[in-house]
Amino acid sequence: MNAPPLSSESKIPADERNPAFKRRGFYLHGAWVMEHPFSVRSWQRQDFAAMFRLLHLLGFNAVMIWPTPETAPMPLSEEDAATLRGYRDVFDDAKANGLECWLAYCPNVISKDEVRHLPWKDRSLYASKQVIRLSDEPKAAEAYLDHRRSVLCLLDNADAFVVIDGDPGGYAGAPPEEYLRILRSDQSAVPGKRVIPMIWNGWGRDTAGEGYWSTPVLPTVRASLETLKSGMSGEWELLPGRSHREGWANGRVPVAETERAGLIPRSTIFCYEAIEFEPSEPAAVLQFDLIRQALKQESQFSSVAKGVFGNAQQPVMVLPNLYFFARGAANSDYLEKTDSEVLADFARELGDAEGVLIPAWSCLKLSLRDLPSDHAQKVRTLNLDTELAKNIPGGPQRYVEILAAQFESRRGLLAATEEPPATAEQAAQSLAAGAAALIRWWHVHHYVGAGRKGDPFQWRFLREDQVRTLREHATRCAAFGPGVITQATELLASENILQFDEASQRLSELTPAVGS
Repeated sequence: MNAPPLSSESKIPADERNPAFKRRGFYLHGAWVMEHPFSVRSWQRQDFAAMFRLLHLLGFNAVMIWPTPETAPMPLSEEDAATLRGYRDVFDDAKANGLECWLAYCPNVISKDEVRHLPWKDRSLYASKQVIRLSDEPKAAEAYLDHRRSVLCLLDNADAFVVIDGDPGGYAGAPPEEYLRILRSDQSAVPGKRVIPMIWNGWGRDTAGEGYWSTPVLPTVRASLETLKSGMSGEWELLPGRSHREGWANGRVPVAETERAGLIPRSTIFCYEAIEFEPSEPAAVLQFDLIRQALKQESQFSSVAKGVFGNAQQPVMVLPNLYFFARGAANSDYLEKTDSEVLADFARELGDAEGVLIPAWSCLKLSLRDLPSDHAQKVRTLNLDTELAKNIPGGPQRYVEILAAQFESRRGLLAATEEPPATAEQAAQSLAAGAAALIRWWHVHHYVGAGRKGDPFQWRFLREDQVRTLREHATRCAAFGPGVITQATELLASENILQFDEASQRLSELTPAVGS
């Protein structure tokens, strides 16, 4: 069924007469494979519709969706075509709820044929991608562009089409004219619609060296902007993307270079990773300071630029950040609120007048004494019945269960590792308890990074700061000898946390001393 539009009276108050940014958008990043409702890739139409209503309530007026059409191998099968057509309804639902709807589509990237047999939602782009080198492979380039146009024709009810300049996509030494060629090809597929280049690292930058950001972005960003400025025609727009802080990744280079080129009036500024670092393991990580910093820095363009965008790979886990970004983008005065005031405001908006959710949102920063043993159950018994809460993808009851599970994981880890063990038995029990606390949380979300659905558990699928706490405790347990691993493994296996062999391998990885 179609998503019913919401009345303007339902929206959270914002200074619409003089908003900080006229266009306020949010990017739904659909690439990462996780359980429902963590991953946008796991969503059904009703989840998208709920998210659109939630965004509308928060004061957003635009949304960008990446359904990863790149995971459809060439040639396009009828099954994949049918799946892509289904997103037309999703786009219509967004527009029915007052959101301008953009489609994101990476350039010169396609999945290998090996994924064709997999269900759409189980395909991992990063695990199967291949790059088409347009300048070096003329026949492959034409076949790819034809395929790309056929995909865009299936999704031509989007309001605009965004093409990133790399990550993923691009390759070292690729000329910026090649990027322009892709944009023009897209324009021919959707005549009359906006095709919007996203400037992130510049077309043709070398990303295969000592690290993705080991080479400077300024030369390729500047060259890309110069090519676009001379080669694009009509009332074209631009989406310059900046990192969550200066001195990290691309910093503010794309925005600064866009200003230098005189293109800010054409631009919607993308504050990438201000709401959530990407990629990141599922967790309720609060980063209000990064949101304040990014929005305040870019507020100098609020009356000139077309707007601002934020993003998250797992929006359900970072709803407080999404809320703060929305309020700050609509009314810059809200950025002056303290973190505790923002959390209290959001809790009330969800129907939690007592602020029971606040420790659950903040648990990764709290000590054991600030995590009462009965608090997870208090979270589970919440009845979040406001219109905002009802439109959380997965529903409010699933949301409080997720937060309670993370709270239990954090508390269980700290309780297990707080004191050094006095005996070998205590070492094994505490090591197993700490590991179980973390792995139970993984069983809730099943994040596999750039891997594939069903990949076995790895410590890298959890937040490093949480695993570090367990590693430090494992080092203390090492004093009791290698028997600790065997005993802890047996405990994990007996509770069906992991199979015996897998548990043994994972525990041995925590520290060579324990595994020796």
